[in-house]
Amino acid sequence: MVFNRISRRTFVRGSGLAALAGAATTLAGCGGAPTADANTEKVLRWAQSNAKQGMDMQKNTNSGMSSVSDPVVESLLRFTEDNELVPCLLTEIPTVGDDGVTYHCTLKEGIKCHDGSTLTAEDVKFSFTRMFLPETAGLSTYMYDMIVGAQDVIAGKTTDLAGLIVEDDTHFTFTLQYPMAAFVKNLGINYANVFPRGACEEAGDKWGYELNYVGSGPFKLVENDDSTFMRYERFEDYHGDPVALDGLTVTFIDDANTKLMSFKNGDIDMCDLSNDLLKQYKDDPEVGELISYNTPLGTWFVNLNLNTPALQDVRVRQALSLAIDRQAIVDTVFSGAGVPASGFLNPGVPGFDANAEVFEYNPEKAKQLLSEAGAENLSIKCVVRTNQYETVMVAVQDYLKAVGVNMDVQTVDAGVWATDWAAGEYEVTALAWYPLYADADNQMYTYFYSENAKGKGSFYNNAEFDRLMDEARRSADEEHRAELYRQADDIMSRQDFACLPLFYPQIMFCAQPWVKNAKIGNLIYHFRDIDIDTEAMG
Repeated sequence: MVFNRISRRTFVRGSGLAALAGAATTLAGCGGAPTADANTEKVLRWAQSNAKQGMDMQKNTNSGMSSVSDPVVESLLRFTEDNELVPCLLTEIPTVGDDGVTYHCTLKEGIKCHDGSTLTAEDVKFSFTRMFLPETAGLSTYMYDMIVGAQDVIAGKTTDLAGLIVEDDTHFTFTLQYPMAAFVKNLGINYANVFPRGACEEAGDKWGYELNYVGSGPFKLVENDDSTFMRYERFEDYHGDPVALDGLTVTFIDDANTKLMSFKNGDIDMCDLSNDLLKQYKDDPEVGELISYNTPLGTWFVNLNLNTPALQDVRVRQALSLAIDRQAIVDTVFSGAGVPASGFLNPGVPGFDANAEVFEYNPEKAKQLLSEAGAENLSIKCVVRTNQYETVMVAVQDYLKAVGVNMDVQTVDAGVWATDWAAGEYEVTALAWYPLYADADNQMYTYFYSENAKGKGSFYNNAEFDRLMDEARRSADEEHRAELYRQADDIMSRQDFACLPLFYPQIMFCAQPWVKNAKIGNLIYHFRDIDIDTEAMG
């Protein structure tokens, strides 16, 4: 499937995926492009929403927070803006041993951190062990808990991660309990960030807040009030290729319109553009040609809490699906920037079923199923974050009302939502779920595998679905894995209607003419490839 694309200036190109956006305050400063002279520093002024979850990516999964964490700390590997897995802290991508479970790794020598310390293999072991400790309450341990000994650390039986052996300062080995096809890819995402032990332990619970966040990344955090503003400076002792920018600032703006007005006024150089504002700005003479359109790997969907008594009958869930006109939502709410869903897996993820039809829109059939289930006067409560999530769910609310379902839509602060969603407090909510790379393990296992669904407000539990996901995780045959994921998606989204996939989105960002190499990788804004044309600023 191909997303519709709108022309943009050739100096702004995008590809990949985007962070969940929104945002938080007002910007100060004079309008228009900054005035350049021979001494102008190249400082990118970026704006986004503030999820208010801190930068410690072991403790949250928010893509916006990941974007502001990424300049500071790094993982062993990383994905480029073109979604290629490359070494970062390691000298090369490790390959699995003949036993299928052993990975020998070599850390670069002399990696300097912002606090003056040198990163070693002991910091790697500390970081992975910390992820599993009960007091950390890591949210993404399921992507790494196949490391030998991880389950014992999670259970509080030990603080020694037996499956990560340090040989010396630059050599260490992972040993897994069983073969795991996506393990190496998981080393390239920021849930596997490596922290300097001394700084992290000294910060304690404040790690990831204020200036209590140092690492080996290309930028050093020098100012942060956790609410409105962050400032980074280029780290001159960076171990990798030097970045072009002298610095980076992040301004948190919670209101999407305020953010775009700040962009138009020249107060910021780059920001995300939420789908619900595309119609307003794509024909704006000051903004339209500065928009970059990107095809991500994610899926927008309605999350159903299957512990809710009113939602436990599959006929009710199917009726809710039948009541929604997905094409109309894409066309009216998102100005065509998406494709109606035919399953949960995105078209760019192996396992997507190209033969599956878009979920049917049939209000009369929906009414019939609700009648058969004895749910003619069904009432449910939906809680979402503001901006585009609210806009989408108000549209869904109207469709459900047409078949006799009353859905109360309420909004909460992003931080409150994240906590309550993970705790399973909401009967219904909406979100976009983006895999960090093109693998169904990362898109579907992370959310709907029974043990993980408990922490995602879903509580989906299907033994056959879990079996297929387990088998796919252990297989080294990519074609076989894709077929298993196709079957699993069919069970979860088309037979059980465990969630209501809505559409596969396009995502957009805006960049001023003087911003060069503006791109987004798969979900996260990395900034390391961006440059600023100081002559164009003048």
